[in-house]
Amino acid sequence: MRLRVWDLPTRLFHWLLVAGVATCAVTGFLLPSRWLAWHFAAGYLLAALLVFRLVWAFFGPEHSRWPGFCPKPGAVIAHVRAVLAGRPHASIGHNPAGGAMILALLLTLTLLVGSGLLTVGGMLKLGPFAFFMPYDAAMAVKELHEAAANLLMVLAATHILGVIVESRLLREWLIGAMLTGWKRAPDGSPTPRPRAPWAAPLAALAVAATVGGGMALSHLPKAGWHPLPPLPAYAQECGTCHMAYHPSLLSADSWRQVMAHLDTHYGENAGLPPQRRDAIAQWLTANAAEQWDTLASHRLGRAPLAADGLLSSNSWWKRKHRHLDPAVFQRAAIKTSENCAACHRDATSGLFTPQAIHIPAP
Repeated sequence: MRLRVWDLPTRLFHWLLVAGVATCAVTGFLLPSRWLAWHFAAGYLLAALLVFRLVWAFFGPEHSRWPGFCPKPGAVIAHVRAVLAGRPHASIGHNPAGGAMILALLLTLTLLVGSGLLTVGGMLKLGPFAFFMPYDAAMAVKELHEAAANLLMVLAATHILGVIVESRLLREWLIGAMLTGWKRAPDGSPTPRPRAPWAAPLAALAVAATVGGGMALSHLPKAGWHPLPPLPAYAQECGTCHMAYHPSLLSADSWRQVMAHLDTHYGENAGLPPQRRDAIAQWLTANAAEQWDTLASHRLGRAPLAADGLLSSNSWWKRKHRHLDPAVFQRAAIKTSENCAACHRDATSGLFTPQAIHIPAP
């Protein structure tokens, strides 16, 4: 006989989770940083899915609930031995090894999503945790995020291998059960208990509360960054020749060096009246890299000023742009590698988020 084991919400959860993990893997491991906007979007999707699954684990249909994910260790070992011997026992829902794997995957995904939100909150000042997460802490959590991502890939590969092996041994297409919801069961098997009547509204409410709460937290003031009104004199004197760089891109000492040698500013005399020069220098040093806690202020601003004074001579800058053909910087809309604002639409804010990257076409 055949039974409807997996309901539609469980199946949608499964395949949306697969899509989200695949997107995160491709954009995180293979593609350059300008694709991280897709990485973040997939991460937010995973967060919403995990909240839904938490509710479904308590109030969903019988085989989607927690007891199926928490088998006794002895049962898991016995099932693995049966598989190795080529004689696994068929299960209506998750078998013991499969249930343990699902629990491991969900816990790893929770760690992955949580560490990812903390990382982008501190590094890029994005997401619900940007209001309190400092950069240095985010860099430490980033290591945990990367370890969780590697662990997830190992678990996912093991899970897929297990499904393939058991499908062959049982002569049943287990992936098909997660597509249609139907599985083979012994004659006389009881019909699985359906989900609780309030399960769907409760899950929708939980997801909506999570999304709404995350959006509300995302609008709180960001730790280590704030909107900086431009100084008119700086925009007029410097912005007419090149982009008016955000003060966080150089340290106070580096700004003093730049402002002290305006008469030989990149081979030109950019001298200003003393009073105007001093006002600009004071504003730049007062808002220099030391006053910010952003990725750019740490990676660019706190590094020693290059001998040629160019940001593009910074080793971190070179590493982040290594995938670009040098000819890109010669395009009419860019003209020079120092024109950050041509590709980073939020360059003047000092944030340089991946979502704001747009490379002009030739």
